[in-house]
Amino acid sequence: MFESFGRGLKMIWSSIKMGMQDQRLLWPSILTVFTNFFFGFILIFFGEQKIPGMVSANASEVSGHAARNSHHLLHQAPQTLQHLDPAKLLNMGSVNGPLDMSGFQALSGQVSDVVTSQASLGVMGILAVWWLTNRFLEGVTTALTYSHLTEGPGSGRFLTACRAVAESLPAIIMLGAVTFIARNIAKFMRKKRGSGIFGFGIDFLAGVVEVFWTLAGHLILPAIVIEGSSFVGALKRADRIASGNLLTIGVGEIGVDGICRMASWFTYLVGVSLGGAAYYLHAFQGVTIPPALIGMGVLSWGFMVILVTSFSIYIRAAFYTCLYVWAIESEAVAATERVRVAPPGPLAAALA
Repeated sequence: MFESFGRGLKMIWSSIKMGMQDQRLLWPSILTVFTNFFFGFILIFFGEQKIPGMVSANASEVSGHAARNSHHLLHQAPQTLQHLDPAKLLNMGSVNGPLDMSGFQALSGQVSDVVTSQASLGVMGILAVWWLTNRFLEGVTTALTYSHLTEGPGSGRFLTACRAVAESLPAIIMLGAVTFIARNIAKFMRKKRGSGIFGFGIDFLAGVVEVFWTLAGHLILPAIVIEGSSFVGALKRADRIASGNLLTIGVGEIGVDGICRMASWFTYLVGVSLGGAAYYLHAFQGVTIPPALIGMGVLSWGFMVILVTSFSIYIRAAFYTCLYVWAIESEAVAATERVRVAPPGPLAAALA
């Protein structure tokens, strides 16, 4: 565990240095954060207008009071803290969790329950475009990182990468459709699992489906973007990588996901802690907090969220691109020589 954590830190630090060396690698991830804000606001607005009940009356009332008087927002802190489950919050930052902007949670989970119950094609359309936008930007990161690793720093061009991903949109859309189906099959299996040994087996199988498709999806996207493969061709490519032992190290041996999850958890914990501290000072100590100070705190926390989230998206994309490049280079040599193929870029630093 500690060895995996140490490798993950090396991978992350090396990826950050690579991004600082060529800042264009970071642009798509930063854009992803802002587009998620954009689609999130659209979804909330659409939900309030078209789906009564999607946003509770209490939440609307709180928003209205907060606009008139910021102190009303502080009075909501106890309820927020009471309903906060640390385990669930930590899990939200995992791969495909609600806070994972590069996952496919946007097409399933709690939001899809609302969509299904309300039969809202409008919300479903927003979520689909949201997911596709994330995949597009992740594909651009993949293309730029691939050029950086194989052709040298500064070799990638943002517009060229965008064109390459745009040409692959049909395959990416197919990836999204199959991902949606796989996710919901696993979800359905969990709901119908029953109890006892049989229920445990169903739950285990559902977990296997989710984990397998998560890892496969991260290898399929590079195959689509880098090699211009169709969805079926990329699926076969990912299968050859997995079954042909082209990677001499497992994904779990480098704890990138765990560290990104902890960073997300810490970031949101800071926000909750600041809100709780502000409420305590205001309600129990009688301290009047200047609105300017509250605004500075909110802006600082928002910047922290943007920074951590964008780097998490970029680091995960860089990690799986490194794995894919390593698999391609290993495939080009005899099986007996594959252990001598050096991993590329940040992955080499992680395994040093």
